[in-house]
Amino acid sequence: MLYMKKIDENSEIREKIERLCRNAFPANERRPLAPLLSDRSGCGEVFAFFEEETFVGFACLLSVWDISHLIYFAVCDSLRGKGYGTAALSLLRDEKRGYRLIADIEEVREAANAVQRRRRRDFYLRAGYTESEVVYDWRGERYRILVCGGTIDADEFEAFWREIERQNRVLAMY
Repeated sequence: MLYMKKIDENSEIREKIERLCRNAFPANERRPLAPLLSDRSGCGEVFAFFEEETFVGFACLLSVWDISHLIYFAVCDSLRGKGYGTAALSLLRDEKRGYRLIADIEEVREAANAVQRRRRRDFYLRAGYTESEVVYDWRGERYRILVCGGTIDADEFEAFWREIERQNRVLAMY
């Protein structure tokens, strides 16, 4: 049965999380995980997912008010397509009960990885997320916000990031 564990900078699983992050996300989308792993503001959290003792994947969240932004989420390549991603999102919903969970995905359009983008969007939609009106540009890519447990608009999204910066300038780089 899948379970999750909150991770900090001293965790023995840290290197596996950092390796999976490097493999799962293109360089232009990666930020150092150290600020999240050592965050004391209460805004940033890192969770690792396990099946018995096997590392399955990880998630990084930033949370303010009733919004929790899933900024990184990855399952190990060899374990994809086996239901772990869906189970992990369910664990996160339980952990963040009462929060609106948001995730950003690359805008689905013609691109070299268009099939992957559609699959990612469809995965989140099957898991109970819906597309919001929020679209933004970051580091040369266009993203759309998906939301689970409510709705979000552009003003709320911008206010969320202003509050992250106000509470913790280190995490504002995300």
